[in-house]
Amino acid sequence: MDINKMLNDGTGLEWKELRYLKTPQFPYFIYIDDTYIRGADKYNNIKEHNLTLEYYNDKEDSSYEKKIESFLNSEDYNYEKQKEWLSEEKMWMTIYEIDTFLEKVKREEN
Repeated sequence: MDINKMLNDGTGLEWKELRYLKTPQFPYFIYIDDTYIRGADKYNNIKEHNLTLEYYNDKEDSSYEKKIESFLNSEDYNYEKQKEWLSEEKMWMTIYEIDTFLEKVKREEN
């Protein structure tokens, strides 16, 4: 599963994984995909994704939040939203923590 493609295509926004090397122009979007791999019978074929989406902007603009939430709702992801003003950085931060979702991994044949 290509999380970056899923987010870019689903929201119409440009996402980057984990971080930027320097702060880009507003608005910007990052995601963190923590995974846990498990399975049975000596075959790890299940990935658990714990996905965090972060949206940053120097002004309050709900149009981006609507795009993100529309995508999350259309895919039936359960999520928690947190929004706050970061006074030192002078920007808004909105975080979406998405409940764990599973991906089945196909076994590659030798």
